[in-house]
Parts: sequence; C-alpha cells; structure tokens
Amino acid sequence: MVQAKLNMTLLDRYKLIIKVEKMKVKHILLATVFSGTAIAGTPVLAQDGLLDGWSGSASLGAVITDGNSDSRNISGSANVVKQQDVWRHTAFGSTYNAENNDIQSADRAELGYKLDRDISDVMYVFGRIRFDYDNFGNIDDRVSGVVGLGRSFLDDGKQTLSGEIGIGAHSTNYISLDPSATPTVDATGAPLVGPDGLPVLTPSSDILDALDDSGAVLYGGLNYSNILSEVLTFNSVFSFEIADSNTATTWDNSLGIKLSDRISLSLGLLNRTNSDIVGQLGSNTDTATRISFVYGI
Repeated sequence: MVQAKLNMTLLDRYKLIIKVEKMKVKHILLATVFSGTAIAGTPVLAQDGLLDGWSGSASLGAVITDGNSDSRNISGSANVVKQQDVWRHTAFGSTYNAENNDIQSADRAELGYKLDRDISDVMYVFGRIRFDYDNFGNIDDRVSGVVGLGRSFLDDGKQTLSGEIGIGAHSTNYISLDPSATPTVDATGAPLVGPDGLPVLTPSSDILDALDDSGAVLYGGLNYSNILSEVLTFNSVFSFEIADSNTATTWDNSLGIKLSDRISLSLGLLNRTNSDIVGQLGSNTDTATRISFVYGI
C-alpha cells in the first residue's frame, strides 16, 4: 500500500514536470509569434548583428465571440530564415488554441530549427529538429530529428517548387487517460462524446497503452509557391513522418493578399492526420480554416 502511494506520488511529480516544461515551450512560442516582429525592429539588436540577415514572417489570427455563443480561437506562427554563404538557418513555430463555452477544444504547438548547406545550385543537405504537442490529439510531447537531401525543381521568379527526403529518429509520449474518469461535460451538464459515441476522456486508440514510443522515422516534404499577381500569392506545404507506430502528415495551403509592403492577409486551410493516433473526440484528422494577418520581417 505504501509502495503504491509512493509510485503514485512519483507519477504525479513526473506529470507536473511535463506540464511545467510544456508551459515553458508555449511561452517561448507565444513570445516568438507575438513579440518576434517587434524585436526584429529594435535598433540596438540590429546594430549588434544578432538579427542581421534574418527575414521571414509572423502571423496572428483570432476569432472571439461573446453572448449566446462564447468562443475563442487563436492561432499564431512565425518563420524566419538567415542565409550565410552556402549555409541557411530556419527557425519556425506555431500555436493553436480554441475554446467554446468555457470548454477547451484545441491546444497544440510546435517549435523547430533547420540547417541547410548548399552543395550545388539546386541541391542541398539539411538537418532538422522539431518539438510539438497536441493535448486533444493525445500527444503529450513529440520530438523528431532528421537529416537528408533537398532539391529545387523549379524557380522561375514566379513559381518555386522544392522537395526533401530524409531519415532520423523520434520520441513520442502519449497522454495517459483514465477510462474510469468522469467524462467532460458541456455547458448544459451533458457528457461530451466523440463521433464514435465514446466519452471524451475514454482512450480510443490502442497505441495509448504503450504511453511512449521511439524509433526510426522517414521524413519527406514538398514546398510550392506561386506569385499569382502583384497582390496574390499561393503557398502549399506538404510533409510526412513515417514511423513504425504512426504516420503523421501535414498539408498547409494558404492564399496571401498583400495589403502593404509588410502586411498581408492570409486565408489558410491546414490538414493534420495521424494514421494510428486517435484524438479525444474520436478522430485522427484535424482540419483548421484560418484567417490571419501576416507581418513581413
């Protein structure tokens, strides 16, 4: 009995540490998305050379309603690139949070860094590390690192198309859910259930039994951009990570509408799919339609 209580105490401590670390990462992401642009314009840092040569964009989108329907939907992202001769540094991050009638329905974020080295006019090698979590996708935290080869297939000043392929490793921790826990309820007190009729807090994926997983991963991606006119730009980014336990794919399409030299409006459609990880509402696919303001750095 004493041993069981001790194990439970250690487990609670572990969960607390994980939550604290995730909060730190979330704060870093929010600082990157919402404050990075302002920092880039600080004369002191620019003179110091820390941010010389960096370019990219930061976006912010929010939908908030109050009254008969109380909801909040906030998304943000940042992507900055620095070219140094044959080397290219890329830092990226994003966050998405949604709440409806005081019930949270989405909470995920990612943060990553990528280093490229050109080996010809159209070929390059790269290394990339990425961290993400998705509370409602039952992913407590996931880290992956890959190295590989990239190639530019098209670059005519209007259209660009590039692809990447690589191998690496991943480590994924899944959220441990107690099947006997009281289901989450909505504003009327009725239990929330997924499309399959299961309570929200009931695990609906066999992979959760392991609670964690690690191993090799195969990575691939395509990046396409088309300048349609002086004010319209279309971007499409597709990527996948294939592991023994799960295949994760992301397809992000957006249409940018230029409003000024630095500010544009982005209309986006994001699709994220996990082949073997089912979320708390019984689905393994998340689709998000976004309207965001984008600031060019």
